[in-house]
Parts: sequence; C-alpha cells; structure tokens
Amino acid sequence: MRLRRKLTLTLWALASTFAAGNAFAAGLFARGPFLQSLGKTAVTIKLDLLTPEPVTVEVTGPDGVAKKVEATDPRRFHAVRVEGLTPSTAYRYRVLAGAAATATASEEGHFTTAPDDARPFKIVTYGDSRSDPAAHAAVIRAIEGTPSDFLLHTGDMVAIGAEEDDWRGFFEVENKLLRDRCVFASVGNHELAGEKGVGAATFLRYFATADDAGKDMPKLWGSFRWSNARFFLLNAMDAWTGEERAWLKDELDRAAAEPGLVHRIAVLHHGPYSSGPHGGNDRLHENGVTQLLKDGKIDLIVAGHDHAYERGTGDGLKYVVSGGAGAPLYPRKKRSPETAVYESVHHFVELSFDGDKVGLVAKRASGSVIEKCGFAAHGPWECEKAGAGPGTSAAPASSAGPAGIQTSSACACSAPGSGSVPTGAVGLAAMAGLVLASAGRRSRRRR
Repeated sequence: MRLRRKLTLTLWALASTFAAGNAFAAGLFARGPFLQSLGKTAVTIKLDLLTPEPVTVEVTGPDGVAKKVEATDPRRFHAVRVEGLTPSTAYRYRVLAGAAATATASEEGHFTTAPDDARPFKIVTYGDSRSDPAAHAAVIRAIEGTPSDFLLHTGDMVAIGAEEDDWRGFFEVENKLLRDRCVFASVGNHELAGEKGVGAATFLRYFATADDAGKDMPKLWGSFRWSNARFFLLNAMDAWTGEERAWLKDELDRAAAEPGLVHRIAVLHHGPYSSGPHGGNDRLHENGVTQLLKDGKIDLIVAGHDHAYERGTGDGLKYVVSGGAGAPLYPRKKRSPETAVYESVHHFVELSFDGDKVGLVAKRASGSVIEKCGFAAHGPWECEKAGAGPGTSAAPASSAGPAGIQTSSACACSAPGSGSVPTGAVGLAAMAGLVLASAGRRSRRRR
C-alpha cells in the first residue's frame, strides 16, 4: 500500500513538472488558487501553500482598477473572501504569496460574477472523477474547451476523502479548470471514506456549501441561487430522518415564495433512480424525500454514483445520472422502467437555462454527442436522437425533436482555460493510472 502511494505521488509530481503553465510546478503554490462561493457581488479564493505564508488577492475589473484583499496571518491554507464586486461582470485575479518584497505570484485567473436578473446561463455537470487520472484528465480537457458560467460536481471527486494523495491527484488534473470556473459540489460516499471525520472535514475545507451571501456553511448540504434557478446541494449518504431532511423541506417551502424563481435543481451523489449496479437510493424513497422533491416542484435531479450516463423520469421527477468523469465505467445492471437512455461512457453534461426552458447536451469525452434534450419548466423531456454510440442501452424517450424547448446559447461564460494538456503530462498521468490499476483499487475503490 505504501509503495503504491509513493509511486502515485512520484508520477503525479513528474506530470505536474511537464504541465506547462501549471501553478503546481512553480513557487509556493501546492494547489489553487481556485474559485468558490461565487455570487453576484463576491467570490472566495482558496489555495494551499507549501509553507505558511501571508497572501494578497488582487482582483481587477474591466475598468482596470485592482481591488486588494490581504490575509496577513501566515498559514498554508487560505480562503479569502473578496466582496464589493458588480453583478454579471468579468474579472481577472491573481494571488501573491509571501512577504511583499519577495512575493510569488500565481497564474492569472478569470471569473464572471452571477447576474442579478433572469438572464440565460449555462453550466457543465460531471461526477465520479476518482481512481483513473488519465480518464479524468480526458474529460477535464473536454470541459475546458466548453464554455460555462459555473460547474456542478455530483461527488466522488476522490477515492478516499481522508487521503491527502487522492486530493493531490484531483487538483493536479483540475487546477487549471477550477482556477477559472467555480465548482459547486455535492459530497459523495468516497469523500467520506477513510479515517472517520477526516474526509468530511477535508471536503468542507475545499468545497463547503455557502449561503446566498457567500458565507461558508459547516454542513454537507446547502443551496444557492443563480439567475432564475435555485440549486439544492444534498448529502445523499445521509440517513434522511433528521436535520438534513427538515432543512430540505423548509428550504423547498421557502423557494416556493421566492420572487422570480423558475427552476429548482437537486444535486446529490446517489439519486433516487438508476439502472446501474448501485440502483436507486432506497433511503430517499423510504423516508419520503422523493415526495418532498416532487411537492417542492424540483425540475431536475442531477446525480452520479453509477459510473455512466443515464437520463429518465421516475415518479414524475426528471433525472440525469452523470458519473462518468474518470471512475471505472459500469454496465447497465437492470431494465428500470424510469430509464430512457443509459450509456457506459466517460462524459459530461451541458445544461442551458433560458427563461422557463432548459436544454441538455450530453457529450462523451471525445466531444461526440450522446443526445440532445430539453424541457419547459415542470414539463416532460423532449429529445432528439444524436447518433447512438457503443454502449447505448435505450432510445431517447421521444423521437420528436425538442422543438420549442431549445434554449439560447448565450451565457456570460467563456473558456479561458481551454487548450490541451501537454503530451508529457498525459502520458505520465496514464502511467499513474496503470500503477494504480496494477496495485489494485480493491473493494473500497470499486463502489
């Protein structure tokens, strides 16, 4: 076990050295800076340093004026909140680490604040990125070239949340992407694996949910508003008999009266429906959570856990399973009546929001399209077939094209980090994957 970890760490270190422009390979930065809690007027910049140092975050707007926020307490981990920003505005930023006279600068990052009106927007969702760094890197390269306002991760970022090496590997692959795009993440069972409490604490350190003002919440669940949609990030591994269930009911009740709110999206790792080996999350059914979601007018459930792409409708709830961002792929296990499409493939999903319309494009890591779908708020799926690939197990629910459901392609987004990873880094990442595979992931990495 120790040998496998040492080999993995060595290969990842070599890969980062070959990755041109990667902040991991320069100066004091161990990981980051990366974006969190991005809102209309503020953002949090997080980073890990190799040694305890003070930092200064510089954020520059379109007027060329830089806003500086200092964190003078020397420490390795920093979470710096930058406030007083303007909605729907593009900014660039960098972090200076160390004493002012000899400070080391990070690479420049970019972000656009959330809108304060109901304008169109686009997101990318992906999940289960653990265990295979080469496959993970392939998906992330495709996402880097796909514009979006922010990212949704459905959980299982790493194989063991209590293992530092696993988080190091995750950030090696996603550092550039997360520098320029905020990821909102739901916790997976693998984030909670390992020494009790360590995985959860590490997840919250990096990806804590935040309230609408951007304040980190010490819970494995939360919600946030973007344009005319509210996203509910849930801890699927909860027993669903206590605090989280009560919070969800109250939050859905509050959303019912929220001005201008059109869409409600639930994001959780193990969802209520799946035709994969794990199947649906029984706790959600047994404790009435699926009924809560239905009564709360949830438009879409976005989940992971089974390592495939799946789309369907269960009990009147539309859902997508996106668990193909790097983990070992799963074949279809059963013929669930809820399932419309199932494909065992590394992939990601684009979701576009425009008024009461939502558009979906599911793409393989190669960039080829699995399918295109859409729906109007609280309406059924309408899909067009876009060339079935290997592993497709079912046809889309409707042969009719999503006429009238198409959303605008406009968004406040760009792909500032687009571009390929240098061949040397990919080759070494693949070697790391082979080392891990040969050492064996054992049962804890297969579920």
